[in-house]
Amino acid sequence: MRFPLAQRYSDYDAKQHVNNAVYLTYFEMARARAWLDALGGTSANLPFIVAEATVRYVSEARLGDPLDIAIWTDGVRTKSWVWRYRMYDSRDDRLVAEGNTVQVMYDYEGRRTIAIPEELRERLAAMREPDARDR
Repeated sequence: MRFPLAQRYSDYDAKQHVNNAVYLTYFEMARARAWLDALGGTSANLPFIVAEATVRYVSEARLGDPLDIAIWTDGVRTKSWVWRYRMYDSRDDRLVAEGNTVQVMYDYEGRRTIAIPEELRERLAAMREPDARDR
């Protein structure tokens, strides 16, 4: 799934570049959208924690650059899965950044990891990498 990012003025540093820390916020925005659109969840039922996050900065993003983000699942395990991200300048599909996060299904009340329900495992597995025409 790929969609435009809504940027905020506070995302930029004094040099009018997207601040490096904001990329993780953009990944979070993509996760929330994927959870709602592709997985049929609501913002009130996000029973996972992020166990790991990586970002690779490829090219600059400046104030006013229109950005898109793509998210897909790359590996579903018993209790965890990987989401991959790519950010593009939507004018020319220039790659701006890419990264991944590892999510772990979590029981907040019991404060422990739990198995991913089978229906969710199937939905996560169906979130495949966008093909070339979607990039």
